[in-house]
Amino acid sequence: MVLVAEDKITVREFLDMDFEEGYLYELINGEIMKHASPSTLHQRTSRKLLRQMDNFVVEHNLGEVFYAPYDVLLDEENLALPDLVFVSAARAHIVGPNRIEGAPDLVVEILSPGNWKIDRGDKMKIYERFGVAEYWIVDPRSQSIEVYVLRDGDYDLAWAAAESGEIESGVLPGFKLDIQQVFGE
Repeated sequence: MVLVAEDKITVREFLDMDFEEGYLYELINGEIMKHASPSTLHQRTSRKLLRQMDNFVVEHNLGEVFYAPYDVLLDEENLALPDLVFVSAARAHIVGPNRIEGAPDLVVEILSPGNWKIDRGDKMKIYERFGVAEYWIVDPRSQSIEVYVLRDGDYDLAWAAAESGEIESGVLPGFKLDIQQVFGE
């Protein structure tokens, strides 16, 4: 991840810009972040997690799961590109024709060597501040998943598993995931 410019801008200015092809861009706290395309490991992890989560959401008619690249507009300084996003059926009104406009119920960020600091730092604080009820940090290298739940305005680590074990979701009632379904062959 590379910070593109020192000057802060708004989402409106960001959306009017032309960017170099082959990269992903997001606006975090008014600063443009440039990301390389995801690695093969990142994509495999994302695909496996998407399958598990989306199958459960569809089977239980809970809402919709979206995957990157898909914009999440939080305010005039924050247009994020999470790896996976869940929006409940009750909050379907935040799904617009071009992006999600508001805080999703659940956000998943998959760590890469270039993004782990921002995913564990600024983006985590932003999701917390805007009321994303559940935030997952997935680390393909250590084969771990951490599930943070928003309680009284702050994230608390609710579940964690590394290499083996199971995590649960408070936002997706009944959803349990053996992490080997994501990291195993």
